[in-house]
Amino acid sequence: SLPGFSFHDQRVQRLVSSAPRRLRSTLSKEHEIPRAPHGNAGLRVAPWQFGADPHGQNDSSDALQMSVDYCVNQSLMNRGVFPGLEDDWGPVRDAGGCIVDLDGGEYLISKPIRFPEFVANMEFGYGSIVADSKMFPAGAFLLVVGVNGSCQFPQGSCNMDLNFPDVFLDGSNVASGMQINNVMGTTVGPGGYFLNFTTYGLQINNGHEVMMERCWLGETNFDYKFAKHKTLPRATAIQINGNDHYILNTIIFSSKVGVQVNGAADVIKGVHVWFPLNQALAFNDTMAFHVPSSGNRFDGCYIDGGRAVFEGDGLQQNLWTNGFECCAGRGLEQVPHGIILRGNTIGPGLQIFGNMFNGGSITHETASAGKHPVVLDSRISHNSFSDTGRHTQVSQSLTQEHATWWKFDFC
Repeated sequence: SLPGFSFHDQRVQRLVSSAPRRLRSTLSKEHEIPRAPHGNAGLRVAPWQFGADPHGQNDSSDALQMSVDYCVNQSLMNRGVFPGLEDDWGPVRDAGGCIVDLDGGEYLISKPIRFPEFVANMEFGYGSIVADSKMFPAGAFLLVVGVNGSCQFPQGSCNMDLNFPDVFLDGSNVASGMQINNVMGTTVGPGGYFLNFTTYGLQINNGHEVMMERCWLGETNFDYKFAKHKTLPRATAIQINGNDHYILNTIIFSSKVGVQVNGAADVIKGVHVWFPLNQALAFNDTMAFHVPSSGNRFDGCYIDGGRAVFEGDGLQQNLWTNGFECCAGRGLEQVPHGIILRGNTIGPGLQIFGNMFNGGSITHETASAGKHPVVLDSRISHNSFSDTGRHTQVSQSLTQEHATWWKFDFC
């Protein structure tokens, strides 16, 4: 049975005194714990029940891990609800919808909290996780799902239906935020806030259909003055190393790289990337969006005082539409910004259309000095540039007719 769930034994006073302050009056009435009903009818656990400190004064690493493991151990083996039985590589254990409810607490940790492989149907959220700046391993992730590179099974997915709503992750300038490996159908948010991470806010490796929505990320606070502190931006807020993932309606307010897409068939929609004091262009290597891979869709994204860089395979089979750009920082207006196409060959299949540029532009940079770009089967059209009145009608498109000859239309 779950520790501390009898209200009729000597443990009740210890439970009440260790609970978050806002729960104590309810606990003392011997009713069910708010948002944490237990027993045969449901599975919701709170880390303080395993000895965690919800006020962030003492290390709660072991208690948080025990909470996760408790949910994992609710799995009903061999039910066949999730994949694994037919191919004899599991089965993936069904955690029965078990929820680790942080219950508004703030938990200090000195080592990563790990969600093991072959687990499904579980939730973790509703509170804060903070790295111990003196004890946490430098660069490690606060939360780790699965094991990077270990899942060799169908769709590269060994975990399913894991969800992380309303979670605040503070890396304390020593830790990265969250790493998700080899999952199918995992959500992050809504309501996530990732702050003070060192290398990555969120890293997605392989798997399919991770969906992050309505989250905020920054390697520093949005008012941090890099020049004053003589520091450089160093982190990537979101890195996608896989296919078929979704980043939706999310804000990145401080990072060296906002969103880096190293996969295909990924969707980035409604993402706004900015930088403290709009000074991103003061650093040569900052990128609001970095796209070195092909086959992705960007819809309604906002480059706020920075640049989106397409290079390598990113110069082909990508779509960028309904975007908005503006607001280079003071004194940085002449630094190339907006969309940067970096490479000697553009296309085939690159489409950039229906966007508004307010100060920036679409700029080409050759990989070799003196080279002119070769443009293949690409569409760059119907973009507006409000500061000069310029716009693009059609630029260097290539179409095939009757599968026998090619027609170029340059305007």
